Amino acid sequence: MPNFLAFFAFLLFSWSATAAPLDPDFDRLERALRLRPAQKEQFEVAVAATQRALFAVAMSGLQIKERVAKEFAKPLPDLNTIYDIHEQVIEQNKPLFREARDAWSKLFTMLDDEQVAITKRYIEDKLNVLVPK
Repeated sequence: MPNFLAFFAFLLFSWSATAAPLDPDFDRLERALRLRPAQKEQFEVAVAATQRALFAVAMSGLQIKERVAKEFAKPLPDLNTIYDIHEQVIEQNKPLFREARDAWSKLFTMLDDEQVAITKRYIEDKLNVLVPK
């Protein structure tokens, strides 16, 4: 299961790192999983946590764009400042991604073998979009 969670963490990070965020299409995943009530409740918690994290990254992206533009407007931009901006954003959003990771981890412990297989295929499909073979 740890590799599975690592894949999901990578997927969340990849969505957040792309210039045009990919639509995670959680509705499709939810339909495919045929969740029981307790699973559905945790699924909704995980999706909400993920959406908060992705929204925060989108907002941070706007801030980064503005701050980098200001730095590049200088006659001699300081590249260390640009690297620092990136690190600040990562640190700022870490708690939200940790919350999402924990929510998905809790859901994964509730899934049966068939649901895990469905989720793995879903993640593999998303990874193939991000990193084509």
